[in-house]
Amino acid sequence: MLAGCMLRRTYQGKGRVVGFGDDGRTVIIQHEEIRGLMPAMTMSFKVLGDVSLEGLAVQDAVGFRLVVTPDSSWIDHLETLPDSAVAAHPAGRPDPAYATSDASPLLNRGDPAPPFTLINQNGETIHLSDFEGRAVLLTFIYTRCPLPDYCPLLSRHFQTVQPRLIERYGDQVHLLSISFDPDYDTPEVLQSYARRYTDNTEQWTFATGSAEEIARLARAFGVAYEADGQVFDHNLATALIGPDGTVQRIWRGNTWQPEEVLQAISFK
Repeated sequence: MLAGCMLRRTYQGKGRVVGFGDDGRTVIIQHEEIRGLMPAMTMSFKVLGDVSLEGLAVQDAVGFRLVVTPDSSWIDHLETLPDSAVAAHPAGRPDPAYATSDASPLLNRGDPAPPFTLINQNGETIHLSDFEGRAVLLTFIYTRCPLPDYCPLLSRHFQTVQPRLIERYGDQVHLLSISFDPDYDTPEVLQSYARRYTDNTEQWTFATGSAEEIARLARAFGVAYEADGQVFDHNLATALIGPDGTVQRIWRGNTWQPEEVLQAISFK
């Protein structure tokens, strides 16, 4: 877990490239344990400065330096290594992330959002139908996420957009953060987590539920996750469900901005 008082720290890592982002500045690496930060797992990392991804290929062995601040993380040095320097599967298993193992199709724009039964931070049962006639902006998180530009970034985006949504739409838009760590993220834990980001949980709900229900819902939105001790190997998705209950937009990853949400909401 990252210390809250941390300003800037660097970590050394080794792993294998398993994919790339569409922006040309994101590399997905299955890495060995990054001592002092997180266990062996698969994560996507931004590269900054003069770091180039040109010439890299999937399965290349790489060494990297990861910079982590309270608000972001990035790789500022990346080099290829001899193939013998890194195990075939540095996390001890084939890469599980960034695609669901379920055969059901992913949701697309215009599809009906799947109904759900979850538990909010007050221990109350909630359903998608509770928000009928309102737009819902939902995302998937877990409260122990160690990288500031993963789950904490999504929560900060929600924190930024909440007052602007209230100003523009009143109570016609609801925020919903769903934890995929129900064993740890109890309603009490979610209450504490919520206080970091908002004093208005009337229009921003933090939810848990059964592992089966959360997995079903996450798969529909293309969110894959796998527990590795206290942390999760996972990807990111944020979705906008319209007042009619259909999917208006799904943002993959962590690069979307609050202004995009304001522009995407439609009550037609």
